[in-house]
Amino acid sequence: MSNLTNAERYTWEVIQENYEKIPQISISELAELAHVSLSTVNRTVRKKGFAGYGEFRYSIREKKLPEISGFSTEVLSAIAKNEDELLQTINNISAQEVEEAVKMVDEAKKILIFARGLTINVANELLRKLQLFHKPVSLYDDPEQITYYAQFATADKLVLALSLSGENPEINIPLKTVRQQGGKIIALTTDAESELTALSDVSLIGYKSRLEVNYFDLDVHSRLPLFILERVLVDVYSIYQKEKEF
Repeated sequence: MSNLTNAERYTWEVIQENYEKIPQISISELAELAHVSLSTVNRTVRKKGFAGYGEFRYSIREKKLPEISGFSTEVLSAIAKNEDELLQTINNISAQEVEEAVKMVDEAKKILIFARGLTINVANELLRKLQLFHKPVSLYDDPEQITYYAQFATADKLVLALSLSGENPEINIPLKTVRQQGGKIIALTTDAESELTALSDVSLIGYKSRLEVNYFDLDVHSRLPLFILERVLVDVYSIYQKEKEF
């Protein structure tokens, strides 16, 4: 939420605390509840990817909370956001893109994984799994290392670039060098319109919930969509390898 002002950040926190009530609360009532202006409410939800408060309220109304006994409405709301990311990411996955990605992984003489921040956790899991297939793979999470090794990503090399937003310049700028060198790029991200997607030969696109609340001025957003994409890629690659044996 670092792109939100203090007033907008507080407004979003009020929205999260009253999530289950939003379908019944008008924008005027919400503004009064948060002690902010109507324009602040609209700016807040727009920065979260909605056209306005009306679309935001409608999206919540259409989403039913999971039926799990023993949890409060607030906890069920939190669970619903994770369920939303899981299902939407699975629905977003393109079988054709996965198949192309698997072939690129199989044909690559060397694989480089680029990741930053908490996405490194996803990258580490991907690294270990690919190593089980005896693939020559390395992980780089330091900006200077990413920039350095991008110079050697020639036509027989494959870069797996992991980024939640797809707009991290510490990854995207070196990827431009990769393209100049003729290296192949697979992106795992959540924005089909991002710069990372434009730079990549194949993109696996997950879904990032716009309803996630982040109380910190740090990038601690859930990487669940990337974990799902990583698992699908590795699972399909495993199937591909077994089919080659017959």
